[in-house]
Amino acid sequence: MHRHFRIRPWTLALLPLLACKEPEVAAAESKAQRAQTALTEARGHLSNGQAPAALAALRRATTATPDNMELYLLMAQAHRMSGNEGAAILALKQAAAMSKGADPAIQRQLADIYLEHGLTKDALAALITMRDAGNLPDADVLRLARLQAREGQIDAAFKSLEGILRENPDDAEAKSVEAEVLWLKGDELLAANLMDRLLNQDPALASARLLRARYFLVNGFPDLAESDLNAVKGEDAERLEAVTLRARVHLAQGRAPDAEAALRKLLEAQPQNAEALAWLAETLLVQGRRADAMAMVDKALQLDPRLARALYVRGRSLEEQGDRRGAEEAYRFALSSAPRFAPVHSRMWRIHLKADRVADAEASLERLLSLSEASIEEKAQLAALYARMQTKVSQGLKLIDEALKREPENPDYLRTQKALIALKPKPKKKPSGPIIIRGGR
Repeated sequence: MHRHFRIRPWTLALLPLLACKEPEVAAAESKAQRAQTALTEARGHLSNGQAPAALAALRRATTATPDNMELYLLMAQAHRMSGNEGAAILALKQAAAMSKGADPAIQRQLADIYLEHGLTKDALAALITMRDAGNLPDADVLRLARLQAREGQIDAAFKSLEGILRENPDDAEAKSVEAEVLWLKGDELLAANLMDRLLNQDPALASARLLRARYFLVNGFPDLAESDLNAVKGEDAERLEAVTLRARVHLAQGRAPDAEAALRKLLEAQPQNAEALAWLAETLLVQGRRADAMAMVDKALQLDPRLARALYVRGRSLEEQGDRRGAEEAYRFALSSAPRFAPVHSRMWRIHLKADRVADAEASLERLLSLSEASIEEKAQLAALYARMQTKVSQGLKLIDEALKREPENPDYLRTQKALIALKPKPKKKPSGPIIIRGGR
């Protein structure tokens, strides 16, 4: 007996939907396949250093799958490879917006880019977010503390160090950062003693060597600074901080060609390093090669339009050509990007003084002092301004006494000391003779 099947009305209604479903699935699968192909292509281009081709492939992939966070991370990598840091930051922020919560890897990349481009507030915010979420390794906590100290946030820097030193009071890297914080706080003797103790315990401690080299250089002992730098070996010696510090030491010694050689070696390995390009520009300018220097400045500013050191070198070039107004404009632009950039303050106080803007000169010198970047000459000059303005006599005497320890016969320093001593409050004379007690009944 045959069973007859009857098509029910609701089945007929489903047939058009079932017919449409298959093309939709096929289209989605095709789109996903195109995105995967483009993604694979982009990875290949990135591994070969072909940033433009990688970006083109990634744009195709994001058109197909715009919600894929990995695409934006790779896009950030490609933008950085091509030197477009602004676009890299935007791509990372898009990736961060897609991630659940504050993805530590993304926050770390953002912090690195911010630091490379002088966006210190943004870098601090990213690092603090990671620290407060418990996602910041000890090495980065130390980096945070160092950054806070260099931004004048001394209490915050000590607080960042507190946790590491509580768990391990003898942690050498943490103690090295502590020495820097103490120095920037103004406790030079404590800082110097701590640096010496750390290096007696471990002569190969690169962080302490670099810190003490900076300390010697600022205090007018470039040969001692070079000795410490020569003790830094391996990868530590090839880092940007070490190479630029070596260049700075050579410039202080009048050895600009040696500084140039060190920087060119770094740029062979990192041709897109804007900071190294700006340092090279300064080295070329010192040698009188202005056209070459300005070419390096332009190249650095193409990579980072707000790079303070490149703007500073441009200002120095203008100043040497007698264009004081142009130089001052370049210096102010540099300070708008990096308000605590010491080399600019070191030029600006001189410009202010020539223009008889004494209060502004004093402010620039005080900023250098607060950054622990004031030379002996600058400390003596600040003391002379205090004497001239008849303010901060005790601070002025402390500064000029330090200068006189270095040059006890310097007539300018002696005149400043004499002027400051004359401004000291005179002690009240004790009454002499019999004491008459007046009173009545």
